[in-house]
Amino acid sequence: MPPLTLDAAFSAANLLAVGGWLLLLVAPRWRAGQFLAGLVIPSLLSLGYLVLIGVHWHQARGGFSSLDDVAALFASRPLLLAGWAHYLAFDLLIGAWLLRRSQREGLPHGAMLPVLALTFLFGPVGYLLYLLLAASRVIASEDRIPRFLARLPAPLRALEWEPRLTAAGIAMLLLAVPTALDYALDPRLFNGDNVWLKPLKFEISVAIYLFSFALILPLTGEAFQRSWLGRFTVRPVIALLTFEIVYIAWRASRAEASHYNEASALAIALYAAMGIAAVLFTAASGILAYGLARRDAAPLPPVMRRSLILGLGLTAVLGILSGVALSQAGGHTVGTPLPSAPVIPFFGWSLTVGDLRLGHFLALHAMQILPAFALFASLLGRATAPRIVDAFALAYACVTAAALIAALNARPLLGIG
Repeated sequence: MPPLTLDAAFSAANLLAVGGWLLLLVAPRWRAGQFLAGLVIPSLLSLGYLVLIGVHWHQARGGFSSLDDVAALFASRPLLLAGWAHYLAFDLLIGAWLLRRSQREGLPHGAMLPVLALTFLFGPVGYLLYLLLAASRVIASEDRIPRFLARLPAPLRALEWEPRLTAAGIAMLLLAVPTALDYALDPRLFNGDNVWLKPLKFEISVAIYLFSFALILPLTGEAFQRSWLGRFTVRPVIALLTFEIVYIAWRASRAEASHYNEASALAIALYAAMGIAAVLFTAASGILAYGLARRDAAPLPPVMRRSLILGLGLTAVLGILSGVALSQAGGHTVGTPLPSAPVIPFFGWSLTVGDLRLGHFLALHAMQILPAFALFASLLGRATAPRIVDAFALAYACVTAAALIAALNARPLLGIG
């Protein structure tokens, strides 16, 4: 039998590791699978590592005192293979440990799939995601939210927050921290903007979206919340928004387009999936509007109920329509802006050509803007507030439509630029 070559050993190590990860992914509660993935396979990889170190360490050049020394150390192919075996063994050990811990803590396996995938691919990133999920679950399952609300000013103490949506919103804000660091440290640009600006904006926007749902859902009746429509506004919405953020961040890390990317069959499929996800979570605002309009909804001042229903309805209808317009246009802008053309800071909306993102932004945030206006209108008098809110909702819809029409006609903002 010929001796095992380094390339053959590399392939064998990969097969062992992939087998272990598949066991964790598809048979998470099979005890024999956990034994193989969490003990046997890492032990075999560690044994291979030990043999490589024992045979080839005397050839080592370099060391661990500087990055150049480490590079010199791994210039040796046998020691490079040893380092790879080290990586495979310890990542698999961490993955198996995280899976066992998640089962003890009651985390659903569906939530662990991205954790395991990221641990397999990027090690510490998967571990950080697990910590984020675990912290979010603690926030959602314990009385931390009520205790936090108890410290707020009196008018805000009566607010009730749906814990899972609240935890997901907090997780999005926490995720924005490393994204902001990436934005500060990564000089790469895509279409003239820092590659991390887009995921940062989306994480903030998604956090606001989730917090809005967390506040509004408890205002619906218990029967609605138990129905499949009510349940759709929680975990499915969180999953859809998470997919959106992960996809956008992944594309950003590669300095590639997340939207309008047709570079490959996979890119086309993922972009289509992102579009479907966007339609579904935007439609969820219409579902919440229905929940508030039901007779069993929680008692609310009429003007607030009216503004919430109108705002959610506008978000659902105009959000989907503006999203379709963006998709059909094949780009954010209609017209070709010059490379140095002025834009609105942070948002990046063009001031020289039509930009569909303004109308889309107005549509998606109607659910927050209309209730905020209703609070102001209620100060002007209860008798006139409903009519003022109706007029504002109509004007808001017209402004949003005007922004979209102007953009489609290659005119900036509302067509007045």
